[in-house]
Amino acid sequence: MATTLYIKRDLKMAQEIIEEIEAFENFQFDVQRNRVVNLKVGENTDTFEFRKIFSILNKHRIYYTFENNFEIQIVE
Repeated sequence: MATTLYIKRDLKMAQEIIEEIEAFENFQFDVQRNRVVNLKVGENTDTFEFRKIFSILNKHRIYYTFENNFEIQIVE
């Protein structure tokens, strides 16, 4: 019973984090690749939004790596 509660809580938290990231104008979360994607590749990237996103990930203790073109790969 307790395990089910933790899974539901974790899924809700994960969805809230994804929605928080999706609120940014220049980035979106790619569920298939488990990656935060920069929508402004080849243009001026909004580094403020980029920093805010990795602050969100740090706050929730989510492991990630930085990739080319200001993309963030979530590590499982």
